[in-house]
Amino acid sequence: MLGPYPAGAPGTPATLPRGHAARYGQPLSVIEPSLIDAGSVAVVVADDDRRYVRANAAACDLLGVAHDDLIGMRVEQITGTPPDRVDDAWQDFRRAGVLAGSFPVRSPVGARNVPFVSIADVTPGRHVAIFMPGRDDGEWQPLSRREREVVALVAGGATGREVGERLSVTAATVETHIRNAMRRLGARNRQHLVTLAILRHEIELDDVV
Repeated sequence: MLGPYPAGAPGTPATLPRGHAARYGQPLSVIEPSLIDAGSVAVVVADDDRRYVRANAAACDLLGVAHDDLIGMRVEQITGTPPDRVDDAWQDFRRAGVLAGSFPVRSPVGARNVPFVSIADVTPGRHVAIFMPGRDDGEWQPLSRREREVVALVAGGATGREVGERLSVTAATVETHIRNAMRRLGARNRQHLVTLAILRHEIELDDVV
């Protein structure tokens, strides 16, 4: 989640994709939490003081914390980051821009791993974590090479016209690739498509330009 350690697993670092050292916060602002279906995707937002300022119902259910209790809590209270590592860990996250991986969440039947992606500075002073249960492998299909190129450009904030100019194809062709990619991954909209593509490593962070 927001920081280097997953919730429910103090001291356990999350897995970083290739290219994590570059800063991708602003280009990935296409992942806007208000545009993600609150019923199926858990979203929390923290401020520069590492305090949660927003959380949807799915996040509260996932973390097992009431909304009014979660708002105002510091990130390390959820992630379990050791006190002597908190400041350095937060700065590492801010410099990296993006952190992705999975973390175990406690449930009545035991811990389950939930994939997440955290994005620093989605808007000034706001840092977002998005997590969702993974689908079974049979419920989605990998993207084609061209679809991955299109989705990576969309993740970088490019419009359909700009993607078409970059790839020397028409805007209509771009929209076809986006629709096909959404169908393959089971995405509901472009924001959901980008989130799923990152979580499933269909695009790597160093692909985002």
